[in-house]
Amino acid sequence: MAISAVSTATVPQTTGGSAQTSEIGRDAFMKLLVAQMRNQDPLDPMEARDFVTQLSQLTGVQELVTIGERVQALEIATAGVANTQVATLTGKTVTAKADTIRLEENGPGQTAFQLDGRAKEVTVTIRDESGQVVRTLELGESFPGSHSIVWDGNDASGQRAAAGRYTVEVAAKDESGNAVGTSTKVTGIVTGVSYENGYPELIVGEARVLLGDVVSISM
Repeated sequence: MAISAVSTATVPQTTGGSAQTSEIGRDAFMKLLVAQMRNQDPLDPMEARDFVTQLSQLTGVQELVTIGERVQALEIATAGVANTQVATLTGKTVTAKADTIRLEENGPGQTAFQLDGRAKEVTVTIRDESGQVVRTLELGESFPGSHSIVWDGNDASGQRAAAGRYTVEVAAKDESGNAVGTSTKVTGIVTGVSYENGYPELIVGEARVLLGDVVSISM
């Protein structure tokens, strides 16, 4: 049958129709279908099968909209449950890997390390994903226990490093020049949860720990 100029310009045909109509929405699609019926050639009206095809496309649009709304609601509900579960870690003792720093577009990057004994000097080496040294930090004399590492995000030349994950290496020596044991794991009580960067981070002492870096949890 002959399709009017209005229908040709505005209403997609069966091939690929579902994907296209899903973009315009069910209300707009219904208006276009009505316009097509009003402007059709009286001598060559729309056949029943063509009308059914258009209605089936509308049904597909409605289903897609409904599915999209349900997925969005599910995402919100899932995020709420996840945040509630993370909050239950407050007050518990966790051990987490701390050998990486996640640097954002702005602000410093933080992690922590454990020192087994008193050290005269502590050197922190920060490397990018390719293994290249980006920055070296000298922390000076430090005592046994957990210590924070705060990197301002600048490289050795003073330029802002690209956002991403960086690995951290810690080396320590005592007054005699002997190596002091260090560990890029941090153990402590979770005192809170931060969502400042758009994702949950556990606050453990002076460090912020990503959930994926937690290796053990105890009361």
